[in-house]
Amino acid sequence: MASLINIGMSGLNASQGALATVGNNIANANTSGYSRQQIVQGSGASQQVGGVFIGTGTTLADVRRVYNSYLDAQLQTTTSLNGDAQAYLDQIGTVDKLLSDKNTGVSAALSSFFSSLQTSAAAPGDMSARQLLLTSAQTLSNRFNSISSQLSQQNEGINSQLDTLTSMVNQHTATIASLNKQIAQATTAGNTPNNLLDARNEAVRTLNELVGVTVQEHDNVYDITLGTGQTLVQGSTSNTLSAVPGQVDKSQFSIQINYQQSSSDVTSVLSGGKIGGLLRYRDDVLAPAINDLGRTAIVVADAINKQLGQGLDANGEFGSSMFNSINSEKAITQRSLAATGNSAGSSNLNVSISDSSQLTAYDYKVTFTSATEYTVQRSDGQDAKGPFKLGDKQVIDGFTLQLLSLIHI
Repeated sequence: MASLINIGMSGLNASQGALATVGNNIANANTSGYSRQQIVQGSGASQQVGGVFIGTGTTLADVRRVYNSYLDAQLQTTTSLNGDAQAYLDQIGTVDKLLSDKNTGVSAALSSFFSSLQTSAAAPGDMSARQLLLTSAQTLSNRFNSISSQLSQQNEGINSQLDTLTSMVNQHTATIASLNKQIAQATTAGNTPNNLLDARNEAVRTLNELVGVTVQEHDNVYDITLGTGQTLVQGSTSNTLSAVPGQVDKSQFSIQINYQQSSSDVTSVLSGGKIGGLLRYRDDVLAPAINDLGRTAIVVADAINKQLGQGLDANGEFGSSMFNSINSEKAITQRSLAATGNSAGSSNLNVSISDSSQLTAYDYKVTFTSATEYTVQRSDGQDAKGPFKLGDKQVIDGFTLQLLSLIHI
């Protein structure tokens, strides 16, 4: 029969374990990812005395995490959304200030140019007014170039951030895969590795700060996937992400997932986290801003050049262009890009502007459907135009496209 001393000692030991657990909770109150723990007491083994069973005290049955899987899932989701929104806000604030500030935006330069133009038109014989107009035109040109340069630098900055963030993602996925292995080994032995479970949840939360992921749990192991099911972590194995030049526009990095035998572009299916916010900003704000800036510059230059060509200069001759021709050889060569994977051919599609007032801020994709025909699709998803015949001149949204030879895609 168990003695009263032993029974009392079992109670003291259980209470001491409870106090130690409470102390551990207090000590880790500020530990990121730590889950509060509580003890579970169980009755000690009973001893048979005659025809009855007499207890022998109490024992510590388990130390459990106070954990709610639903709340943790909500935390992971909101962490991903917050990372996305914060990255988007950080980037859009820069371009908003650039374009809206009167000292850096294009509006003030345009207003000054047109004011000088009106002054010169009202006094065509005033040489100082003519010189002021030329100065304003140069200022306007410099402003367009400056804004274009800063937007390009921001695009390069996004590329650099994507490269850094994908490296951080790879570190976290490797950590999660390692924790999966350790947890699986510990639980097989019948243990509950609370600290490892907390560390894994915290690693997943940190991963969601970088990119939105989906977690599926089975047999105490986390499988982590991206967007539409691309596997980042499966058991103790992890796949890596990398930022590489885009297949269509090499100046814009895309994100690819690397498997053991292959890789796949996942840029279009990523969302959430800092990576998702950067991609969303680039697609929804930066790229349209660059296109709108270019369209505005083309329209202004074309309209002014045409108008000057209809008037007479100080020598009584027809006026010459103030700005470079929008259909110069250099401009035409910069209006098309060859996609990675083209089997042969040039990237120059002989794109000239026929009506600048009809231009849009969209991109256009040219795809050959046969050896003699091709289609054109706008980036807003508008149905493809065509098929067109090689050699035929096509006018689409204010620009003229004429392909004289096959460019393999």
